[in-house]
Amino acid sequence: MVLLFCFVASGTVTNLFPTIVGTLGYSNINSLLLTVPPYVLGVITTFLNSWHADRTGERYFHITLPLYFAVIAFIIAAATIKTAPRYLAMMLMIPGVYTGYVVALAWISNTLPRPPAKRAAALAAINAVSNASSIYASYMYPKSAGPRYVVAMSVNCVTAFIAIVAATVLRFTLVHLNKKLDRGEVVEGAVAVGDAVPGEAARKGFRFVL
Repeated sequence: MVLLFCFVASGTVTNLFPTIVGTLGYSNINSLLLTVPPYVLGVITTFLNSWHADRTGERYFHITLPLYFAVIAFIIAAATIKTAPRYLAMMLMIPGVYTGYVVALAWISNTLPRPPAKRAAALAAINAVSNASSIYASYMYPKSAGPRYVVAMSVNCVTAFIAIVAATVLRFTLVHLNKKLDRGEVVEGAVAVGDAVPGEAARKGFRFVL
């Protein structure tokens, strides 16, 4: 829950992204055109990252590595008023947050395999709480705070970092649970070998995805 909340909290920059791009000083039409490349890059990186995460079966680094770029982007945006570095930061903000977000959603679902009712309720609760960040997000971008929006960028930077920490804690927890499964110990929520796990999973045994 903390992981996804911080992801969405960092991603609230998209709520007023045209306003942020507008602080570069270009006309309204040019400013709106400049909002397109970050989203195009975000679509490309999100697709490639998700595809690679699926092919390799790895989740943690596919979530955290993009977040490091988001942290750097928020720091640059808050630290300078020069046009080139700030637009570079804007180019990194969208991919930095959303590239790992879709993988995080899948990872959370992977860590709640059974029972299905519990997984459904948990995912619904997580999504509801994570989107609560939109309640306060708009108040962090008053016109008087431009062009750097120090408070907003600082909050986004901190939440992105907390998301990295939360992902790290989750990974260590899952590694510990996998070791318990290796020893044949019972783990709540994990599916026993041969019990409702078809095909390859039944043969190799259930393990949490890392």
